[in-house]
Amino acid sequence: MVEENMVTSCKKNNRVLIILLVSGMLIFTMTCVSIAASYYNTIQSVRLSVANQSMKAASFVASRLDTGAYQSFLKKPVKDTEAFRRLEQQLAEAREQFGALYIYISKIDADLQGGRVMAAALPPGQILQIGEPCYINAQQISLIKSGQTYYSDIISDPVYGEYMSAGAPLLGEQGQLLGIVGVDMDLQSVNSIGSDVVKRSLPIFLFQGLFVAVLVFVILGLQRWYQRELKAAVGDAEQTYQDELRSVIASIRSIRHDFVNHMQVLYGLIECGYFDKAREYVQSLIKETKVLDITVRVSHPALMVLFHTKWEQAKSRHIVMQFAECPDAFEQIPSIDLVKILSNLIDNAMEAAAGASQEKWIRISCRQEENEYVFEVENTGPDISPEQMDKLFEYGFSTKSASKGTTRGAGLCIVSGAVKKHKGTIQVQSNAGITKFTVRLPIRYS
Repeated sequence: MVEENMVTSCKKNNRVLIILLVSGMLIFTMTCVSIAASYYNTIQSVRLSVANQSMKAASFVASRLDTGAYQSFLKKPVKDTEAFRRLEQQLAEAREQFGALYIYISKIDADLQGGRVMAAALPPGQILQIGEPCYINAQQISLIKSGQTYYSDIISDPVYGEYMSAGAPLLGEQGQLLGIVGVDMDLQSVNSIGSDVVKRSLPIFLFQGLFVAVLVFVILGLQRWYQRELKAAVGDAEQTYQDELRSVIASIRSIRHDFVNHMQVLYGLIECGYFDKAREYVQSLIKETKVLDITVRVSHPALMVLFHTKWEQAKSRHIVMQFAECPDAFEQIPSIDLVKILSNLIDNAMEAAAGASQEKWIRISCRQEENEYVFEVENTGPDISPEQMDKLFEYGFSTKSASKGTTRGAGLCIVSGAVKKHKGTIQVQSNAGITKFTVRLPIRYS
């Protein structure tokens, strides 16, 4: 026996270790994915912002340039002219104003496949070669010819570095297309912004990981507590009802699994400034956690597990199930009999409520009144006729039609047997679409 206990304990410890290892790996993986996603989304947002800013800058410069000077320069494209110096001065002022890496005017090639720089404002130490090719493709030229602006993907150049280019059409006084005003923005600051975002996000992700790790230990503790309480309450003879406990644990594990996702959504909503949406999301989470209220309202472990499982079943069938305060331990009645009575009454109520034409609800109350325990199960649904009342607790009788291959009419018969065993009574009221079963069991004090 001692060896068997040691083997069982060893197996349990191994399972706990596996759970902890898998949870740790999941936490680490989800944290890495969250950091990567945050970094990528931030970089993309900043790049899009830079692109929009660059296109606006290009349009502004194009509208302010001296197009007459540019047309004069095109007749004699050399640096030693008044027209070139005029253009160079305007471009330099615009470059300083917008903080651009380069601002330039390019001439579209005759084949519409590229362009060449004719005048530019460059960083100190760099020299412009008139007619030098620039990064403009046929698609961008097509947008320019239609009067639109464009922005490029990130360009990595061994000479000019990493930058993003935007362009706007340069039009003459008669509205004719003279060329393209290009604005190149340095992207080194974008990468530094992404790094800052990751650094600032790390404490949040670490907190989430720690929270999930603590949650894992709490769940394992709850699992052991449930097992001890269930075994003490219902004994080995009620092993069949431990399936209800597994349903509770599965639900809590589902909550643990979804926790990080909920935190990421809330963090994203708050980070983006959608505070109303974040408030709505939290309110929806509060509604989802209502099931945990059962553990507080019901003191009896076996009934708590039973009610939780039935609540899940009712929820899946869109039936509202309500529980009154249930602080009593019901020590005079064996747990197996309590489960027999209430599980069958609730199942019966659930089937009846599912057939209700309007509201679908079930109300359950368990309490002590003086020298007796009172259990009430009330539901909406079709009325039970007086003729049906007389046969309601007979074995094989049911108010519902039997499905092929199934037997009906056993549930209320089992309830009746358990009530008679404890010399109790059952009352049934059914009127105006509401049916109520009331079970009273006397308390015997020794």
